Amino acid sequence: MSNPKADTVLPLQVPHLDTRRPRARKGTAVAALVALGLAAGFLALGDVLGRGRAERGQHGLDPFFSQVNTHDDLCVGGVSHSGYIGLKGDSEETPKRSFFWYFEAQNNPETAPVILTIGGGPGTSGMLNALLGQSHCALTENLTTIRNPNAWSENFNVVALDHPVGVGFSYGTHVNNSVDAAYDAYDFLVKFMSLYPHLAKNQLVLAGGSYGGVYIPHIATVIHEQNTLLARGGGTHGAVHLQLESMMVSNPMSDYLSHNRWIMHQRCYYTDLYNASTCATAYEALPFCLEAVQLAYALGTVEARVHALELCEANQVEVPGRSFENVEKRCNGTLEDCMPEGVRAATFMNLPGTKATLGAREDITFRSVDLEVNREFHAVGDECQQAHLLYEPLLAAGYRLLHYIGKLDANCAWPGVLSTLKLIRSQYQPAFAAAPDVPWAGENATLRVVGPGAGNFTYVLMGGAGHFVTHDQPALVKKIVGHWVGNVPFQ
Repeated sequence: MSNPKADTVLPLQVPHLDTRRPRARKGTAVAALVALGLAAGFLALGDVLGRGRAERGQHGLDPFFSQVNTHDDLCVGGVSHSGYIGLKGDSEETPKRSFFWYFEAQNNPETAPVILTIGGGPGTSGMLNALLGQSHCALTENLTTIRNPNAWSENFNVVALDHPVGVGFSYGTHVNNSVDAAYDAYDFLVKFMSLYPHLAKNQLVLAGGSYGGVYIPHIATVIHEQNTLLARGGGTHGAVHLQLESMMVSNPMSDYLSHNRWIMHQRCYYTDLYNASTCATAYEALPFCLEAVQLAYALGTVEARVHALELCEANQVEVPGRSFENVEKRCNGTLEDCMPEGVRAATFMNLPGTKATLGAREDITFRSVDLEVNREFHAVGDECQQAHLLYEPLLAAGYRLLHYIGKLDANCAWPGVLSTLKLIRSQYQPAFAAAPDVPWAGENATLRVVGPGAGNFTYVLMGGAGHFVTHDQPALVKKIVGHWVGNVPFQ
């Protein structure tokens, strides 16, 4: 297998992260990062598709570890497959294995588009996406599953991935930045398509939210680079061309500067989250945060990025009894009270019967958010970057981009997202900046669409949703996803 980083065609449009750790680091507001990342964390064994070292796949890949179970009773409503794929560098002595849960489309699975869905964080499990609205099933309070009427997997093959290694049930050698994580995601996808070669010809869509605003453009960039290399006779030996068509991102943070420039506006003016005194203090400190971020962008060092993160996070003030993820929700600030479904999902994933059916390692405790992964990314300042610039060459290459945003989110707030999108230099920039937000007939949402069909560059603002858009407005999100993936006009 060749090194995909050795001869990349599409250069990353952000400086390659210097991942050397600083000698020391002050304490950080981990709680704020955890909130940022929450996306938007049986008893019978299924048929075994493969165990141990896989034989050379249809596409001629070198052998790799795979262990996959097939079942239809754990998540009622359809067939699903789950297990592990070994990534580059994996061995029995030093494993590096991604856990996935693949839900076959209920309709026409052989030809249905494939949606790769990942968590945010960094450190949030992609399994939360599956259990909180995207898969065949919904989780009940007594930890059983029922059919989900708003499943994305009704018409699409949904592949939930614990990304990067160390998150959820994935285990082994960690990476600590979004660049290396993107190459791991590409490696996973190539090997996944080798296990399921009938899906290799199908349309591929990348989906994520929150810190997915950093992950998704990086993964798309690597896919585009490697597809280009394959077309020229290079790239990973035996890899298949991935049929990436579009990206869809909910309530992301992609540009740390825009995020911080507008977050106080959401908390002080567009909502009543902060009172006048808190707002005055926050705005007094804001210029120092923004200056530190701009300096970090200019210097590109770990120390500068971490300093900016700490300075900006110090300006985040918790509000007792309120949820940053949905300003209309009253709760005590704990995950148990503000998002009990996430706690329930983790409990379900840790049941012995669930682990056995999924083929997950018994000795791994599933966590909705892995704080170790979060700390490792934070220690190199990965959050402090301009990932939105990666979209520019991707849009020029013809990939479509959707942002669907919950208006009630004060964590990754819509003003910062909209500002970020306006700053993306592309053929769509003038039209997008000038376009009105048009009410979507019959829905509590507005549309800003540039391009034919569902658009090439599209922004949907949902009035009744917060950070967890699929949880808050499941029927509307299913409708958005259907229009987007099918490239059908919204109205």
